[in-house]
This record gives sequence, C-alpha cells and structure tokens, in this order.
Amino acid sequence: MMNFNISSIFLILFSHLSFVVAASSPLDDVVSRYRTSKLVSMDVVRTVKSKVLSKETKFVGKIYLSQSKFRWDTDAPEKTQIIFDGKTIWNIQHPSPELPGPLQVAKSKVDKNTKKQILLSTLLGTSEIKENFKILKTENQKEEKIYFLEPKGNDIQVKNLEIHVANKKISLISFKDDIGNQTDMAFKNIEFSKKGKSKLFQYSPPKEAQVITL
Repeated sequence: MMNFNISSIFLILFSHLSFVVAASSPLDDVVSRYRTSKLVSMDVVRTVKSKVLSKETKFVGKIYLSQSKFRWDTDAPEKTQIIFDGKTIWNIQHPSPELPGPLQVAKSKVDKNTKKQILLSTLLGTSEIKENFKILKTENQKEEKIYFLEPKGNDIQVKNLEIHVANKKISLISFKDDIGNQTDMAFKNIEFSKKGKSKLFQYSPPKEAQVITL
C-alpha cells in the first residue's frame, strides 16, 4: 500500500499555500488562480530522495484540482491514485503484473478537526493569511521567481520549502520532511479550465477490492 502519510505531505502543503503571503502579493495572485478555477490539470514528476536509504525514486503522473476536490493519478513506477471527493480520501493501489491480486484501497473520512489541515482541493483561501508560513527571501533565476519559506510552527511536516513560479504558474515545489527526505515536484502542461469534471473526483471501490478504513 502506498505510504499514506508521505502522500499526504503534498496535500497538506497545497492546503497551506494560500496562507503563505498577504493578499495582493505576486505569489498570492498565482495561488488564487488555482483556487478559483473550475478545473486545473497538470503533469507531475515527484522525485523523492531518501536520506536513510540514500535512494532516489521518481513518480510520474497527473494531478487534477477542482476547488474543494483533488485527484492524483500515478502511473509509474506503480499505478496508484489519491482521490478526495470533498469528504472522503481514497488511496488506491493497483496490483502489478508481476504480483497479481486484488485492488488495495485505504479510505479515510475528513472530520471538522482535520479538514483544515488536509483541505485537499488545494490552494483554498481563508482569512488565516501568514499564519503557517513566512517568506525568508525571494530570488529571480532566468524566467522563474523562487520563494523560500519556512513554517512558523512545528506541526507542519515541511522544511526548507521552495516554490518556483514561471509565467504565473507553479513550476516546482521542493521541500524536506521531518526526517530529512527531499521531495521535488515538477509540474508541466498546466491547464486551467472554465468547466469542471465532477466524475474525476467520484470513486466507489469494486466489490473485489480490499478496503481498509483509516
């Protein structure tokens, strides 16, 4: 089963992005575009460098955002999905050809206490601007502007956070988790649509799937 906690770091990160800077800043304007679009789709390559194992792994897939909903399909090195329909998080792992078996599904409900931290629809704004992160500095490199941030508290499992912006789109997010693993997420083919696709965020496990509730 995919490590649910590691996957959630990305989701938690996106839920906090709208708190990063005050309204009217360049980064907040970029975030607002993601937050208000009916549908955002993008290709993503997530590179994880394990500090303990001294190993680098690349995960290739696609992400869909739709206001209060989120979907992340990974195609390689294994087929997995994370789907948030606004109330329930589904973490799905498909069997490999080498190891056939039933679909593995982890189901988690989002209650009032956790919704604030894993509001997966990504980039949703609230009035709590600047509460969780502060900008340490910014740099301009070629066509990108890089924001270097740090969390204000110890409850967010993200360190050394960088957000790269190019052409008013987030091109890269880089951070370390609380045990020193480095994660870089590069985004390409980012498309903003004025029309949503609700079926992308609907999920019901098949009868033969092995489902656990977290």
